[in-house]
Amino acid sequence: MKLARDAFLVLAALALCPVVALLAPDEAPLDRTRALADAERALGLFFEPAVHEWVAARPALLTAAGLFYVWVHVPATIGALIWARLERPRAFPFARDVFLVTQAITVAGYLAFPVAPPRMAPELGFTDTLSAVYGTGGEALAHSVQSPYAAMPSGHVAFALIAAGTVFALVRSRVLRVGAVLYVGLVVAIIIGTANHFWVDAAGGALAAALGLLTISIQRRVGARMRGDDGDGAQEALTRGGDRRGPGRPGAGAAAAGAGLRGDGARAALRARRPGRSAAR
Repeated sequence: MKLARDAFLVLAALALCPVVALLAPDEAPLDRTRALADAERALGLFFEPAVHEWVAARPALLTAAGLFYVWVHVPATIGALIWARLERPRAFPFARDVFLVTQAITVAGYLAFPVAPPRMAPELGFTDTLSAVYGTGGEALAHSVQSPYAAMPSGHVAFALIAAGTVFALVRSRVLRVGAVLYVGLVVAIIIGTANHFWVDAAGGALAAALGLLTISIQRRVGARMRGDDGDGAQEALTRGGDRRGPGRPGAGAAAAGAGLRGDGARAALRARRPGRSAAR
């Protein structure tokens, strides 16, 4: 029952995207796109056309980036949440709720402040990479799933931070933690190189994820105080590495973590299958 509820909540949050697509304005809000470009110029940080030109001059790289942009960010986010639920079940509710609130914030931004992506403004030095990679039919299909004017904030960056933050907080491996950080950097590079976002859109996505994290953190702390607890187990599990501590210790879960990315569960199971070893000693 809990699995069905968790799946429903995550899928319902994702289903908000086609709803926003249905509510998208008929005319592209390019004035806001130009305003963001002017703001970046004023800061001396309008570098996106140069990055896009470099990527567009390499068709194979542009195609790979276009495929990544469409097909990776949602599976990566869902994959991180599924892994957390299976291997760090005490940390999962916190990660799930941060995702839900972050998605609500990004959707609210799309509805209140629709912004056309840079690729729709050729006068700024960009080309329509979505049409170039997928054709007009693929572009139309993509716009039926997500609003074509959902540039600010960047949902790709918001999702990447949730996925990477979940993995970073819950694994011990330094390699995996470095990979999580690099994944966020790769997503930012791709959204800019494909002319789907400005860097300020990426900053907006980071802000949305931060607000989601802050909202759930405050909600859990207030709830814990109202219950008379000294803290929230799910948040502590996320910030201190999920279910790494053994059962019976303060803040620990009912059972140790599964095999997952560390393999501790598999080794523990193997040791448990060796009867009489302790007695022999």
